[in-house]
Amino acid sequence: MSKYKYIDRDILCKYDFSEEFLKTLDFEIEDIIPLRKVFILLTNKGKKILKLIDTSSNRINFINTALEYLSLGYEDILSYYKNDKGDIVFESLDNRYVVLNMIEGREAAFSNPVEIELCTKALANMHNSSKGIFNILTSDIVQGNVGDYLPNYFNNAKEDLISIKDYIMRFRYKNEFDNIFLDNVDKFIEEIKRAIELLAMCNYNSLLEDFNKRVLCHNDLAHHNFIIDGVGVRIIDFDYCKIDTRSVDIANFALKVIKNSYYDVDTFKLIINSYNEVQKLNKDEIKLIYSILSYPRDFITISRDYYYKQKKWDYEVFLSRLNDKINNEEYRRRFIEEFIIDMNEYFY
Repeated sequence: MSKYKYIDRDILCKYDFSEEFLKTLDFEIEDIIPLRKVFILLTNKGKKILKLIDTSSNRINFINTALEYLSLGYEDILSYYKNDKGDIVFESLDNRYVVLNMIEGREAAFSNPVEIELCTKALANMHNSSKGIFNILTSDIVQGNVGDYLPNYFNNAKEDLISIKDYIMRFRYKNEFDNIFLDNVDKFIEEIKRAIELLAMCNYNSLLEDFNKRVLCHNDLAHHNFIIDGVGVRIIDFDYCKIDTRSVDIANFALKVIKNSYYDVDTFKLIINSYNEVQKLNKDEIKLIYSILSYPRDFITISRDYYYKQKKWDYEVFLSRLNDKINNEEYRRRFIEEFIIDMNEYFY
């Protein structure tokens, strides 16, 4: 985690380094370095990460409990720092923070097949070590920390696109973003319908009922959340983790990787084969991954971000990103077709 030049100034300006707050920490700070949305602290107890949070105490309790369970069989994860009183959350004015024990190393490169294999196996080992987690957590901790039910999630996206389309059609003036959206929305609605149909073909509900397949899913497996030190790989940043079927995590991870190679099916097969070396996936799990990758996430995300004003980007940024995502659809659709040919052993 040595790329200190990437920072988010809007977030970092909210941090409080008053003397009063620093006294709540039970270590001495020798230096402070900004990194993305956090600060790296060089302390007399080693390197720490100070992170501003807006999550509830129940959510933090779930993440900490999940990581402690995971650490019983898997050490290569980032952990919370606890002070002498056992506190995880530290408060200052209106802000709440957590401190994490920093892991040394560099970010993984998803352009490197060797590192893709290493990261995939690290993910498989993480999933394997979290088996049984659903059974040991109390209902109050589990509540709100289980993954989305995909048929509803997909259907809500379809209804959003239909609603946005109806809304735009009433515009007297339509800008370029509106016209591109309207030119493409119908085929994306059909793709969502197809993804919903595919969920039924993979026995999705049966997968959810099998607690041996319900694991801790990371849900944000970008390259910068895999830290490599030599040949070892550690996984960091569990802010979005939930209990879910492992196919969800694998599909999301695979999507982040294969985007870098224009949806290369051989890269996807490398991920599946590497995962299978640690813990073999069954046919229904492969079909579920296929269903998730068939879901047109990029178009849905940029449409919601723009029309629901979920991002504060300039119009030109939205337009550029929409065009990029539309252009990438050619590669995604080709991948979906090649998937059936190259992975047919899992479908018949």
